[in-house]
This record gives sequence, C-alpha cells and structure tokens, in this order.
Amino acid sequence: MNMANIITILRIVLIPIFLVILLTEMQNKEIIAVTIFVIAAISDAIDGYIARKFNQITDLGKFLDPLADKLLIAGALLALVHLGKVETWVATVIILREILMVALRFYFLVKDAVFSASWMAKEKTAFQNISIAIIIVSEKLPYKESFFAFGTGLLYIAVFLTISSAVEYLIKYSKSLKEQ
Repeated sequence: MNMANIITILRIVLIPIFLVILLTEMQNKEIIAVTIFVIAAISDAIDGYIARKFNQITDLGKFLDPLADKLLIAGALLALVHLGKVETWVATVIILREILMVALRFYFLVKDAVFSASWMAKEKTAFQNISIAIIIVSEKLPYKESFFAFGTGLLYIAVFLTISSAVEYLIKYSKSLKEQ
C-alpha cells in the first residue's frame, strides 16, 4: 500500500466522522464538520500530487480516489438535504451523475482503458466542495443569510457543471463504449 492510497483511504474514513458530527446536536458542529470536510477535500489534491510525483499510480488508486470524492459529496449533500439546507432535486442530480461516473470509471478500469477527469469535471468538483463548505458553515458566519444564498448559488453552478460534464463524458466515451 503506497502513500497516495493511504491518504485516499483516510479520506474515506473521514466521511462518516464528518457526517456524524454534522448530523449530531452539538455546539459548533458546523465549524468542526466543515474543517473535516475541507481536510477531506484537500486530501484529494494531495494524494493525486503524491501519486503523480512519486509514480504511485495504481489501479486501486484509480478506482478509490474518485470513489472517495463521490462518497464525500454524496454524503454531504444527503446530510444537507436532511438538515433542510439543500433541495432534494439538487442532491439527486449530482448524486445520479456521480453514480454514472463511478460505473463508467469501473467499466473502463476493467477494460484497462483510460478514463481521465476533464477540466469541466475538475471545475465541477471545486464548485461542489466550495459551495458545500459555505452552506455548512454559513450558520456560524455574520450575514448568515447572505453566505447561505451565496453557497446555494455556487451549488446551482455546480449542478450546471455536473450536467454539462456528464454530457461531455457521454459524448467523449460513447464511441469507446460502442466499440467495446
């Protein structure tokens, strides 16, 4: 097990901890939860950097890394829907796209083919992470309604990028799927 994969697994371990804190009634839970969420989100860049720099790219990492990202986002969105901070349709669109991408990645991994993240997908992830973090912590900020509205606006941009990147992937990889 290499360092990049260990960081990815630690990110997966942080997800239930983040969710329990976010969904528990405790003082300053938003601050603690957003800290864990941001650490988990940043670890994605760290494990990718380590994997590329030290030639630690593995099939396990190719599968677990995007899966960890999708579990983090899906878990956060479901918790925020439960808390009444995110609309159900928003979470549904994002989560369905993520399930589709995991299935496509797994299919191409099994076929030993390349399935790399597009620029738009990376932007989508950034918008998702930033918007979710703002929505979580907005309750503790001054002008909380304004921050909440800003985070929600960013999440709507993330939804647009989510749909657009899914269409982009389907167009890009549909030829490969037909050939397989």
